[in-house]
Amino acid sequence: SSAGDDDSGLQRPLTGRPPDSTMESKHTQGAPLAAGSKKAAAPAKAKAIPSGSEAKLSKQLASVGIEDDEERAASAEWEALKRKTRQGEIRTSANPVAKSILDGFTLNFMRMRDAETGRLMWKSENWGQDMFEREKIARVPASILKCRAVARDINFTSEEVMENFRLEQRVYFQGVCMEEWFFKFGFVIPGSTNNWEQVIYAADESSMLPAALLSGQLTIETSFFDGDLFVSKSLVRVFYDGPEPE
Repeated sequence: SSAGDDDSGLQRPLTGRPPDSTMESKHTQGAPLAAGSKKAAAPAKAKAIPSGSEAKLSKQLASVGIEDDEERAASAEWEALKRKTRQGEIRTSANPVAKSILDGFTLNFMRMRDAETGRLMWKSENWGQDMFEREKIARVPASILKCRAVARDINFTSEEVMENFRLEQRVYFQGVCMEEWFFKFGFVIPGSTNNWEQVIYAADESSMLPAALLSGQLTIETSFFDGDLFVSKSLVRVFYDGPEPE
């Protein structure tokens, strides 16, 4: 068996967020080039452009415009996603390679522990392949919200080789996408069982919503990829009313 070295944190539902240094966000930072800024403004005085330089200058200005357009498009897409009311979806790929990967994939278990004490806070049921067919329910104890950090183990078996196993997750609260995160496992040996562990640090207590408000209103959509090949989407609804495991 083998274990992947993840390069980004994986969230616990919804008790906080990964450290900024390990979280990727679709929401690009920084404002697009403002109209009338110095980069886009015409020179104050007309100057002769040296021969052969006019085309080069036009390319440079066009490049700046393309980058600004891409930044504006990314920001607009993220803002539209946050405004769009939905709760995620369950879907599988029709690609035969993706189907083979999915047929050979098993989520053996998932566990969450208090990272400071090692105390088990939650463990998954045996969800099986129907996790890719219908919405699943996770009943997590409200006491997990008090943990400063949570260690999460995902144990899975894959019959097929994967060159770049990765996940994209969207967190929806009351139907609105609040966050979008990306996680990478990497190469998976065919016929192997793997354990993927992450430590997630909680958000500041003042910025966390209470368990009573989150419970049942939070859904997590997980998209499963091998590189650029889409494999499947699963959906979990989180309730903060579960008992702590004995």
